[in-house]
Amino acid sequence: MDSRNDRDKIHLDNILAKISVEEYIQKILQHNPYPYQWEIIRAILDSVIGHKGLTFSILLARQMGKNEISALVEACLLAFRSEGTIVKAAPTYKPQIVNSRLRLDSMLNKSFVTQKRVWHAEGYIIGVAHHNKAASSKTGPRVMFLSASPDSNIVGATASLLLEVDEAQDVSVEKFNRDLMPMASTQNATTVLYGTAWSEDTLLEQVKAVNQELEAQDGIRRHFEYNWHTLAALNGKYKTFVEREIRRLGAEHLTIRTQYDLKTINGVGLLLSETQRHMLRGTHEWLNGPLEDDDGYYIAGLDVGGEERQKQGEGQICYKHDSTVLTIARVVTDDMSLQGLEIVHQVQWTGKPYLEQYAACLALCELWKIQRLAVDKTGLGEGLASLLSVKLGEDVVVPFHFTRQSKSKLAYDFLSSINSGHLKMYKEDGAPDDISIEAWKQLKLARYRIPGENLLDMYVAPDEGHDDYLISIALCREALKEWTEPYFETIIIRPRIPYEDRSWF
Repeated sequence: MDSRNDRDKIHLDNILAKISVEEYIQKILQHNPYPYQWEIIRAILDSVIGHKGLTFSILLARQMGKNEISALVEACLLAFRSEGTIVKAAPTYKPQIVNSRLRLDSMLNKSFVTQKRVWHAEGYIIGVAHHNKAASSKTGPRVMFLSASPDSNIVGATASLLLEVDEAQDVSVEKFNRDLMPMASTQNATTVLYGTAWSEDTLLEQVKAVNQELEAQDGIRRHFEYNWHTLAALNGKYKTFVEREIRRLGAEHLTIRTQYDLKTINGVGLLLSETQRHMLRGTHEWLNGPLEDDDGYYIAGLDVGGEERQKQGEGQICYKHDSTVLTIARVVTDDMSLQGLEIVHQVQWTGKPYLEQYAACLALCELWKIQRLAVDKTGLGEGLASLLSVKLGEDVVVPFHFTRQSKSKLAYDFLSSINSGHLKMYKEDGAPDDISIEAWKQLKLARYRIPGENLLDMYVAPDEGHDDYLISIALCREALKEWTEPYFETIIIRPRIPYEDRSWF
């Protein structure tokens, strides 16, 4: 070793011997964590350094710095430890793991303590060589970044210092128990699960429940949970951002409830609360056609019904017809320039041949001068959507193909428009009884379920009725997303004050 390298080694040894972790983070890494972040950082490092092997559950609202916490812990361990392995896992390699790797790499290269000794291997490992070794030696402590997706092959890695799981609410319990947890077992490594709320059966919620039981027994804190109010009290810009999102989406939107309020959603229940159904009731009239000299704009949603075959007795088959429902809505704009919808007309066709449905739908679209028509093109609806697209034009017809992901997005948007007061149904007085009764029946019976991680399904149980009105209304919201309003004066409505109801489920 030449004299310069020897001096550098002595210099670094002296620094790390005299400086605390807090000073290293603030003075060398130049980060100033919030008080709640310091609590978490100290607890994790204390468990790692003390070989306590604790398991932590960390629930933080979005943009509250959980990735910063993780990178700071990793950077400190790589600087202060002479050996050992950290394993960092996330549901996806891109972008989650890639972003975590880039964040740590940037932090290490900004620190004069580690910048000359950082090394990389295999595209997923970052290490810091020991003081008396060159970076090319690829010795010393390291972090292995792995995907926790269900089909990833990650068996065999060992976490001797720390096992971290990011967005743990999206990692399957089976994957964690089978592939990840054993990595920490042989060395009794500390384990940390970071994330936000979702349903009660997620990995993160299960670990949280266990940690809270252990805390009650021995008083050692293992669970850390801070919703958006914690950072809002410290950062005015963050407070403004979240409050704006709540106004935009509504306080009961799933994104607000789970990712900012950290409230879980439970089981299978009603999609709309009594308050939400109340908010959906409008004060405008049912219309049989556009008013004279009406310069408003109308869009529509079309849920296409099919035939359901049912067996009866001795091999006999009968056909139970779902209805095709067309919902027409007027576009309105509030004084914040946010667009909303007023449902003004609905019609259903049950058992009618598709060519007759096409003719009837086309006539209504021409009568109302429909600007956008979102059409269910799944299955038998594809033909009807194609015919309407040819006649009305591809700039008017918006084909909608139902998948788990697309229906989930449709459900989220539907709820958002209700919670923000930007979707209203016509007054029942003046509307045809058979239509208004069936529409409100479906809205009342509509349920939700969680078919997968971060997915939402809405439906009416088959033994209780149909969901054609529900889907048709939701498709109106989809049509609005695909429509750009022409540049001239629009109808102005005053925003309605939402009810302060926080019992979404």
